[in-house]
Amino acid sequence: MHIIRGLLVDDEKKNHRRSIDRLNTQFKRFGWEVRWDTCTEPEEGRRRIGTAAPPYDVVLIDLLYAREDFPDLMEQVGLELIAEARRHSHRTYVIGISSGERTMPDLFGQALEHGAHRVVRRYEFTHQSLESSPATIVRAVREHLLNNGTVRTMDIEADQHDPAVQSLVERITEPTLSQLYSRVLEAEGVGDVDTMQLSYLASGASGAVVCSVAAASRGGPMQRHVLKVSRDEQSLTSEAQRNAAALKVFPPTLLVRQRPERAVGPVNGWYALGATLTDQATTLRAWLAAGPPGSDIEDVMHRLFVEGLGAAHIANREDGPPLVEQLRFSHLRRRLVAGALEEFGPALLRTDGGGLSDIVELTRELRSFTEEGRPLGVPLDRLRRPTGTTYAHGDLHGGNVLVCQHRYPMPVLIDTGAFGRLNWSADAARFAVDLVMRSVDTGVESMFFTRFAFWRELSLCLGRRTAPPVPGSPTAGTRAALTALAWLVTNLSTICPDAEAADRAWEWQVALAEYFLRAACHPDLPPPKRASALVAAHDQLREATGLLLR
Repeated sequence: MHIIRGLLVDDEKKNHRRSIDRLNTQFKRFGWEVRWDTCTEPEEGRRRIGTAAPPYDVVLIDLLYAREDFPDLMEQVGLELIAEARRHSHRTYVIGISSGERTMPDLFGQALEHGAHRVVRRYEFTHQSLESSPATIVRAVREHLLNNGTVRTMDIEADQHDPAVQSLVERITEPTLSQLYSRVLEAEGVGDVDTMQLSYLASGASGAVVCSVAAASRGGPMQRHVLKVSRDEQSLTSEAQRNAAALKVFPPTLLVRQRPERAVGPVNGWYALGATLTDQATTLRAWLAAGPPGSDIEDVMHRLFVEGLGAAHIANREDGPPLVEQLRFSHLRRRLVAGALEEFGPALLRTDGGGLSDIVELTRELRSFTEEGRPLGVPLDRLRRPTGTTYAHGDLHGGNVLVCQHRYPMPVLIDTGAFGRLNWSADAARFAVDLVMRSVDTGVESMFFTRFAFWRELSLCLGRRTAPPVPGSPTAGTRAALTALAWLVTNLSTICPDAEAADRAWEWQVALAEYFLRAACHPDLPPPKRASALVAAHDQLREATGLLLR
């Protein structure tokens, strides 16, 4: 039972019970109870509206009141009460009601202009009226209160000790999250859910957040969804369209299908996309951090790249424009790279930091790359050959790969907002850089420069497609990430045949350089890792230059 507060202001007491009974009958059909306050004097109504804490959820205001000096004349005091109610709270649903007055033909239009959500004629306030019946009005009130988060249809269970989850709940609010998820379930024909279990998965573009949600309907099976929540309706609409396109390219078992196939909302200015999950799932990052067996890691990589992305990449490969034409860094990206060079340059020169003798060449190389889209000193005619393009996920990282954990771990992909035709190396390079930056030496190890030399050597091996170096005393998560990287470099030519072409090998290293530079600009990565990304990008460009100038 949801309990809300209501205020009725009407100078004729005979109208109080009649109006309240008609509305309460309809609210009860939704399982809602309204606790009404009533008054006959406009000034008392004004006082109640202005001092209500929390504000009333719904107010019903008579528009006309008899003048004290001339009782036969009516005053439009209700208009002032409507304006006051809207000023006091944008969440309150305001209804104006009156029989009207022939001398005031614009009364109802003025009530709407003063902020009333709905105005009804008293004689139309019956069960027979289509536009002004109590049932119609109550449905509008319910939708309003649900959409602005005043009322939530289910409780949220979230880890009180997980700062990412608590930040998500605080930012979006529990009522908003619960109502967005209710709309996803409603679109699938699922109802009567009391509690949703919430887990944070990853951050998305344009301020979006991605979370995992589970809920059990009464007497029904457990429902599991990935919920992407954003204030940017357009970006979610675009992602829904890209998801539909990706489903035509990737194997159906690889991609999480969005249901409904559109964004729901708005609720308090937020929109959401829902995607169904059949099993308990966690991000690949979290799965690797737990240190799964090497055989399981190789199985997941094989299913992800050979049976999944690799097959789609090969089937949809076409010759496309030269890679140099695809490397266009925005002004913002160039400024971010320049800022990272300025911030981490001194640390790279320190013996207890990066240990570099100078950073002049590194700075020149990276600035040339971001401004011109090519390695420094390489003639443009060497870069103008067509390259291979294919359909790619476009943002393949450990937060967008979920591992469904049952007898055999299975990978599935979420967040297809960047799906489209890209260079043959894009998905594999993006994935590899993410493993280095976020799955190798996480936690305390990532906060110091003591592992800097190892990170640099690892990145070089990645570009050269050789076995990763053996670290000293690695954590279980680091061993797992290195197993995944070893599998990737060993099988790159299987999933990306272009990697074996002598005139395209350098494209792999340039793609790595681009994604390392993106990582250097991520403020949520520890400074030592961001500094190492600058050096890794430089090293990849140097290696690519060597291949191009042979």
